[in-house]
Amino acid sequence: MNKIQHFKQITWRAGLLATLISFLAVTVALAASGGLDMTFDGDGLVTTDVNAANPGQRDVIQGIAIQPADGKIVAAGYSYLPSADSDFALTRYNTDGSLDTTFSGDGRLITKFGGESSADDIAVQPNGKIVAAGYKCVNEICDTALARYNANGKLDLTFSGNGKKTTDFGGGDNGAQSLMIQPNGKIVLAGWMWNGTDYDFAVYRYNANGSLDTTFSGDGMVRFGFGAGRHDSATDLAIQNDGKIVVVGYTSDLNYDEGNFAVARLNPNGKLDTTFSRDGRQSTNFGANDMVFATALQSDGKIVVLGRKYTATTPTSFALARYNTNGGLDITFNGTGKKAFSFMPGASSYASDLIIQPDGKIVIAGAIDTYDFAVARLNSGGSLDKTFSGDGKTTVDFGGDEFGYAIALQPSDGQYVIGGNTYDNTRSDFALARVLP
Repeated sequence: MNKIQHFKQITWRAGLLATLISFLAVTVALAASGGLDMTFDGDGLVTTDVNAANPGQRDVIQGIAIQPADGKIVAAGYSYLPSADSDFALTRYNTDGSLDTTFSGDGRLITKFGGESSADDIAVQPNGKIVAAGYKCVNEICDTALARYNANGKLDLTFSGNGKKTTDFGGGDNGAQSLMIQPNGKIVLAGWMWNGTDYDFAVYRYNANGSLDTTFSGDGMVRFGFGAGRHDSATDLAIQNDGKIVVVGYTSDLNYDEGNFAVARLNPNGKLDTTFSRDGRQSTNFGANDMVFATALQSDGKIVVLGRKYTATTPTSFALARYNTNGGLDITFNGTGKKAFSFMPGASSYASDLIIQPDGKIVIAGAIDTYDFAVARLNSGGSLDKTFSGDGKTTVDFGGDEFGYAIALQPSDGQYVIGGNTYDNTRSDFALARVLP
């Protein structure tokens, strides 16, 4: 080898080494915890106009689910024109963020219930069928609304005859905000009902064919409150391994000026579980007007509840409480069983949903008052996890006004999928982001 060839080889190797180092640096930067996953639609962000025939509709994701068989992402919420009623709106995405055209032809679906309606939660059955739940309202009186779809997006006619089911609880206003599917295929919803004086928690259980399950409280429906003269509403639920049902929400005075966290546990037959806080109910005061939006169960059975703490003189903050299996606050969590914190100093923080990782870390999704998605991760003891994004917090900006309502964990790689909406003063679209853990 002559000197020129040797010099060229050294130069080539040095150039290759520099390129590799540069590539690795970029890869590390792109793969940083809390960063967007650039393999998801090229930039980590997806927006969808759900009703292509009516561009300019207002579309908002309320719930998301990951299909266990293939990792596809299903989103549910509502779509409406300002001059018309809202409808159930669903989309399904491939794992790369593209719309799945095997679902309803273009990945998008609108379901009408004949009134103002919204899908507030969604779940996927082991057989691939998709269940969405929420409410239908006519003249401001609502009923619980439920729909089941085959994997191709068509309504499942084996469910209640036409794929849709509405339920009236007592002739007054009622509806659902969350759903879960039991291992035996029964469907449990949680929400609210008007008792003639105020609102109560309402829990509904349906058989797999859409009929109310009469083994649950005799007629498939349970209602209960947290004291006379209070408005109570359930916003989420979880099902324990023993079949007991944890229901969370808030209890407030009749003027909605003073609210507390509210947690209840039901036996599988629908009766309040008196081994939980003696009467099956527990309320927690953060010293403010508090609301609850989500719950999740740890592997040890402890119950984590997420909401917001609000006062007239301070910014709204994220608020969490963790309960032992007997209903008492777990003081190993932040020393008191409770934690409230602002996402950034001086800014209001709006928590909406949470997940618990297999390692016990708690991931929260919501928004801040600059109207970006907000994601925070806590260690199991309640402190911010600074291995996530450097300080335990990250924001996602789509370029408009955004609000994150739902979060799901991808079981294949532990990434977070956050769903909500993005608004540009003229229209609102479904918005999804995928964030690296």
